[in-house]
Amino acid sequence: MTSPAPLTALGRTVEFADGTTAQLRYSLGALALLEQRHGGIDGVLRTFEEVDGTDSLSGVVIGPMLELIGAGLTGSGGFVPHFTERVTPVREETPDGRKTTRDVREITAVRYVRASDRRELGDLLDLRNFDKLVEAMTGAFAEAFPQGEEAAPAGATVTEVTLPDTFRGTSSTTSAPSPSAAQTQPSGI
Repeated sequence: MTSPAPLTALGRTVEFADGTTAQLRYSLGALALLEQRHGGIDGVLRTFEEVDGTDSLSGVVIGPMLELIGAGLTGSGGFVPHFTERVTPVREETPDGRKTTRDVREITAVRYVRASDRRELGDLLDLRNFDKLVEAMTGAFAEAFPQGEEAAPAGATVTEVTLPDTFRGTSSTTSAPSPSAAQTQPSGI
């Protein structure tokens, strides 16, 4: 069984350039937001490893880091995601010859804005604290995922049981008629 601690984890404190702080916590909602943006949990983990494994600010690091931190600050951290979408009309022809148009939406950017004063996350983070931010992300992300399951008790075994065919099928049961049940006369006699 997995430990319930990740569900109740408090996260890590992030300090902003204006002296305020917030709790960075990867709730299920934050993880779902990241999954949608990065194409599944594998994409989220890959992005996290790219940011976490960076010793210097080379390559594309700031944008993904802002997304990872921003998602962790939604909810209890007081930040709200704002999506920028691109809408592309797609024209199709149906088998009967009618032409239809539908809009395909694609998220091109996500900005995180603090709900209390409408300031953007990118303006509140200080790049001089890059190592502290990565450390906070790593700690909060580790809290979000259980580290495996507990070992099974000694002597416990799992066996496969084959059910006889008489146990398969409907789940209804019948019982013997009640002895007090009186027979009824057919109608019309």
